[in-house]
Amino acid sequence: MEKLGSSILVLCLNERVGSNLSKGLADNLGLHFASAKDIVAYELFDANEMLEKCGKAYFKKREKSSLKGLAGYDDTIIFLNYDLFVNNQTIFKTLHPKLYFKLPKRKLDKKTDPISLIAFEERDKLLQEKADLVIEVSGDGKSAINKILKELKTKL
Repeated sequence: MEKLGSSILVLCLNERVGSNLSKGLADNLGLHFASAKDIVAYELFDANEMLEKCGKAYFKKREKSSLKGLAGYDDTIIFLNYDLFVNNQTIFKTLHPKLYFKLPKRKLDKKTDPISLIAFEERDKLLQEKADLVIEVSGDGKSAINKILKELKTKL
């Protein structure tokens, strides 16, 4: 793919599915992949110790700094979980397109997505409003990647 200059932001209510689809999309488009949660965890080393020793305000300051750096990446598919996106929307407001990989509520995991499952309608509505393109998927397999690629070509 030719250079984008900026990055594509991907949102999904299921972290595993969203991350897998984002990685697959990046591989297919020849772009870099970055998981915001993993980048923040790496840059903050031991988040629990930082919270305990330095406090919540310092932790949030370092988290924001890490995310600002990530927002400046070029030619990258950036996956953001719901909480990081909602709490840091202003950092990513200039990134376009924003893709929302929408899963049916029944596909959310009770163990890993309990809050998204409980607040599905509210969270789904917000992500649909904030996204430039909503792509309905049913999982993270090859057919979902192909659907995403097809939608990107026809709608962007």
